[in-house]
Amino acid sequence: MDPMLYLVCACFLAGAILVGFHFHQGKAAPQMDLREKLKNLAKDPEAMAREIELGSERKSVMSSIDFRAIFARFTGQTYMENLEKELTQCDIPLKPGEFLAVRFGGSVLVFFVVLLVFQNVYLAAGLGALCLVLHIPILALKRSMRIDNFVLQLAEFLVLITNSLRSGQTFLQGVDIASKESPNPIGMEFRLLLKETNLGVPVEAAFNNMLQRVPSEDLKIVMSAFSIQRNVGGNLADIMDQVAAMIRQRIAIQGQIKVLTTQGKLSGAIVGLLPFGLGAVIAFINYDYMSKLWTPRVGENLALTDRYLGPILLAIGVFMELLGCFVIYKICDIEV
Repeated sequence: MDPMLYLVCACFLAGAILVGFHFHQGKAAPQMDLREKLKNLAKDPEAMAREIELGSERKSVMSSIDFRAIFARFTGQTYMENLEKELTQCDIPLKPGEFLAVRFGGSVLVFFVVLLVFQNVYLAAGLGALCLVLHIPILALKRSMRIDNFVLQLAEFLVLITNSLRSGQTFLQGVDIASKESPNPIGMEFRLLLKETNLGVPVEAAFNNMLQRVPSEDLKIVMSAFSIQRNVGGNLADIMDQVAAMIRQRIAIQGQIKVLTTQGKLSGAIVGLLPFGLGAVIAFINYDYMSKLWTPRVGENLALTDRYLGPILLAIGVFMELLGCFVIYKICDIEV
C-alpha cells in the first residue's frame, strides 16, 4: 500500500480527534452522567427535573455521541463503571466512552505514524498496543497526586471548620466558609458535598459519595468521627481539632518514611530504566544491529521459536525489568 495513503489516513484521524476535543472543551460535559448523579436525589423530583433539563441544554456535540454503548459491547458494563469511577477520582472531565474513543484513536494514529516512518508492522503494532495501555500508570499517578494534595489540605480545612464551630455556626455553615477559602481539590469536593446536601442528600450519604471520589483513609477517619458525634453526641469542635492533629502526625510520619525509602525507589527506577535507555542509544547508533530483537528471522527451515527468538527474548527482558521494578516499589511502599 502506498505510504502516502497511511499519512493521509493518519492526518484525517488526528484532525477528527482535535475537532472532537475542541467541541468538548468548549462545552465540557460533567464528570459523571447527570442522570446517574441525580439517582440519589429522588427526594426532590422537581429539582431533578430542572437539573436534567438544564443538562440537556448544555450537551455538546461530542457528548451527544453514545460512545458508552458502543464500547460497552466489547468491554462490558462492569469495566465501564470502574473506568467512570477512576476518571472521577482523577478529576478528568471525560465520560468513559469518550475516554475510550480517545485512547483507541491515539493508538491507531501511533500505529500508522510508526508504520509510515519505520516500515515495520511489528514495531508499529507494539507501540500502538503500548499507547493503548499507557493510560494505566498515568491515571494511577494522577489519582495518587490528587489524593495526596487532598490529604495535605485536609488538616487546615478541619481547623477552619473548628473555628467556625466555636464561633457558633453549624457544621455545614463551617464547611461552606472553609470551602470558599480553600484551594482545589478539597474546596471543590466539599462544595460538591454542599450541593448534594442542598438537594436533599443526607450528610452521611454525601460523605460516602466524596469517599468514592477521594478514597483516602484520612477522609474516612473524618467521616467516622462526624458520624459517631452525630449519633452519640459530644463537642464536634474538639473532635475535629483532635482529628486534624492526628492527620498532621500521620503526614509527618509519612514524610519521614518517604525520605528513608527515596534511595531504594530511585535505585529501582535507575536500574529499571537503564536497559531501555541503553537500547535506545544502541538503536540510534546502529539500528540494523538492534532491530534483530524485534524483527523475525527469515528462513524456510526455521522453527517457530527460532524465527521469533528476538521478539521472545525482548518480551522476557521487558517483563523481568517491570517485575523487578514492581518488587522494589512494593518493598519501599510502607503504609502508615
